[in-house]
Amino acid sequence: MIHAGEGRYRVTLEFFEIGNDRLVIITGGEEAHIGSATLMDGKKGLQTISKKGHKDYVISEKMASIIYDTIEKDLLVVCGIHIENASKEEIDLLISHTQKCVDIFLKEKK
Repeated sequence: MIHAGEGRYRVTLEFFEIGNDRLVIITGGEEAHIGSATLMDGKKGLQTISKKGHKDYVISEKMASIIYDTIEKDLLVVCGIHIENASKEEIDLLISHTQKCVDIFLKEKK
């Protein structure tokens, strides 16, 4: 498990190998949940589903592309990061912490 940030700005990344595929779970903020799921398939590209009103797909799609470009394995990124009434600065901070988690993960997987 990889973490970045503290308190309500903490983001966690968990990683699982499932056969030849990969599962990445990114959660954080005040309430972990499932907000979106992005499948990155080398043949079909990105496919995303998300809960109505949730914007977690922005992170799951971006991180799925970044991770896929490095590991070149089909993967599913599940994302759920929530802060009630988050400001733009808070969202930017959570995205930054997510990117830090992904960077650490990719260094460990090389």
